[in-house]
Amino acid sequence: MISVAALLFRISFWLYVVSAVLYLVNLFSRQAHRRSVGRGLLAVGLCSHTASLILRYLSTGHPPFLNLYEYLISFTWAAVVVYLVIEASCKTDIYGAFVIPLICVFALVAYFLPSEEVYVMPALKSAWRVPHIATAVLAYSSFMVAFVLAVLYLTRERAERHTDSFWRSRLPQSDSLDRTMYRVMAFGFLMQTLLIITGAMWAQYAWGRYWGWDPKETWALVTWFIYAAYLHTRVTMGWRGRRSAILAIIGFVAVLFTLFGVSFLLSGLHSYA
Repeated sequence: MISVAALLFRISFWLYVVSAVLYLVNLFSRQAHRRSVGRGLLAVGLCSHTASLILRYLSTGHPPFLNLYEYLISFTWAAVVVYLVIEASCKTDIYGAFVIPLICVFALVAYFLPSEEVYVMPALKSAWRVPHIATAVLAYSSFMVAFVLAVLYLTRERAERHTDSFWRSRLPQSDSLDRTMYRVMAFGFLMQTLLIITGAMWAQYAWGRYWGWDPKETWALVTWFIYAAYLHTRVTMGWRGRRSAILAIIGFVAVLFTLFGVSFLLSGLHSYA
């Protein structure tokens, strides 16, 4: 079943790639049939991706959260779900031309990673493991989407100074981008908070302490503080727009270092095998 699960993920990847191309073409041509086909392929890819995760779970007996390959296939799945929720709620497909290609980049990394079975070490078997990593997947996929929205906000802001700018006619209004970015980051921050809490409970069960300043623990906390600063400055200081977008970008840089930099540059209990 592992080989079938890996094949289904690869099929999903290519469906996402074609979908990304159609979303990009639609950005420039605005043809309804391309938009519909792109969304349809994204949905079919998500179904294949979901089947891949289910088969891997049935084969290994644990949710696919254990190594970098499993984390990335779960992360990209969650990112597609978050994007589709945003597309449905905002009633715009413009974001897909930027979000879907970025999802494909992360999926491409997973595409070339070993997909063989891995098993949970006895010391790490705990009821806290699944909610801990599930909230990490939801938090970081939300922050990825928020990062794209932040870049689009800065692009739109720049375009507003030029009446003939292509991006001014294509991108949503700045207020809409800012509002959507805030909602996505608020959800991501909630998930990041739960990630830290459940991680502390799991650490107590596995290692006998709630917090040990392991590099990934530390960088998860740094990431939490950056997004907490985003929410604090917005709610209490009235920050909007450019400054908030810059914080969102800085936050995603911290996310990337938490995911990859800590795992490959720093040694610790959370480093991926």
